[in-house]
Amino acid sequence: MTSPLLKLLAENQWADFQPLMDEIQHWSHWPVFMGALTHLNRDALYDSRVHGLGHIERTMLHGAFCAMYDGLDEGDTALLLDCCAYHDVGRVNDSVDHLHGHRSAQRLAALTGRGGEELNMMMAAVDAHSRPESDLIPTLQGYHPAQWERCLRLAQLLKDADGLDRVRIFDLDVSHLRREESRRREGFAEYLFGRYQRLIGAPLRPPFPEELTRKLEQRQSERNQRRHRQPRFEG
Repeated sequence: MTSPLLKLLAENQWADFQPLMDEIQHWSHWPVFMGALTHLNRDALYDSRVHGLGHIERTMLHGAFCAMYDGLDEGDTALLLDCCAYHDVGRVNDSVDHLHGHRSAQRLAALTGRGGEELNMMMAAVDAHSRPESDLIPTLQGYHPAQWERCLRLAQLLKDADGLDRVRIFDLDVSHLRREESRRREGFAEYLFGRYQRLIGAPLRPPFPEELTRKLEQRQSERNQRRHRQPRFEG
């Protein structure tokens, strides 16, 4: 299975986002990202137009930006990228499924070869990524991480990286992202998704399962209602 993202990176044509890509390609841990992307076990990924290879490769690039702007060291950058790579391998469909992260976490040891506390933190972060925000802290606590702040940081950055690719389902609300630097990359996320889809000859709006479509419509309706309830000020 070939990598569309590697092809885009080789072309290195990013229009208005060229300075952003130039910055990350000069980042000291860029080789860590390239190694993770090159050696990604694509056969292990969930086969889907919504949560498959495209989503994973884009999430890995978003994860690299998260690692760079959050100042992760080389080791934690590699951990975050492994989380990004395999956070959806436990999926069985494209519908809303709060437990697919837990199933994905059970496969991390075999897919990454990691063990000990590193594996424990990765499992916690991946398990938590698919659960409601209110369950983030309790889920992490259930793994009893030896380094709480490090584990929490990993989980938060994974959620931001994964969340930025919600542009593919037209459901990105940047107010839900945890880092200001992540919120600033909404435009890049949209551009990256468009470039990726055009490269592989896929539609900008892939077919969604009926349940997911209903959920997206409900969320859009709720956002519209919140906007209408906000006070308006006249100058």
